[in-house]
Amino acid sequence: MPSSARRSNTPHLDRASRTILRGASAFLLLAIGAACGGTAAPDSAVGVRPAVAQQPGWSPELEQTSARPLPPAGYGTLSQDNITIGIQSGTLLIKLVPLDEWVIRLTAPDTYRRLNSFKVSRGEEILKRAARAGERGWPRVFLVSFFTRNYEENYEPNDVQIRNQSFIYRPLAIIPITPDFTRERLRQQETQMALYVYEEDVDLDLPLVAVYQNAEGPQWVGIRTSLDRELATVLSRAAP
Repeated sequence: MPSSARRSNTPHLDRASRTILRGASAFLLLAIGAACGGTAAPDSAVGVRPAVAQQPGWSPELEQTSARPLPPAGYGTLSQDNITIGIQSGTLLIKLVPLDEWVIRLTAPDTYRRLNSFKVSRGEEILKRAARAGERGWPRVFLVSFFTRNYEENYEPNDVQIRNQSFIYRPLAIIPITPDFTRERLRQQETQMALYVYEEDVDLDLPLVAVYQNAEGPQWVGIRTSLDRELATVLSRAAP
């Protein structure tokens, strides 16, 4: 891992310890889901399992770990806003959406398909760019958007950072989605989007804050609590 990508001032849990903690959390949530019993799915498409995309460069197995089994797709009800970290910097609004498979599978089926397609269609490029930066596996990927209501507004793509415990993570790679993202300038009511590739060590199980220049987003812990509740509900819905 490139040492320049992060810095630390205080001790932190090593990867083995974090793996043990994740495993214990996953086991507890599975038990909760089983104890809750089956819950009737709403009349919407929830419960109709969407086909999981398979394309060169990405597959669910890349994000499947023994510490965190992937929940089944098609049973979530969260919206994209429910899993979005927002940062207000003056008249500029920056939004970050983690595209971890276990996270987006907790969203409603149509939202899941859309968010999943962003990384699946660019899977090979994500892996190549991450490997070039020294990553060995699937990295942490965020969908990042910039928006303004101003007549015009400049933005600095590389200033979107993640503070995770005592570490500061900067993007290893930025893969534009909208054609004019590299222009680094917004027109009124315009949105520009890109995929941001960070180190795999960014840990969604630990306190996390998104930072843009001198502005910070809300603590991740509130979103994480919602995800834990939805995970238990999804496991209950999917139970036979």
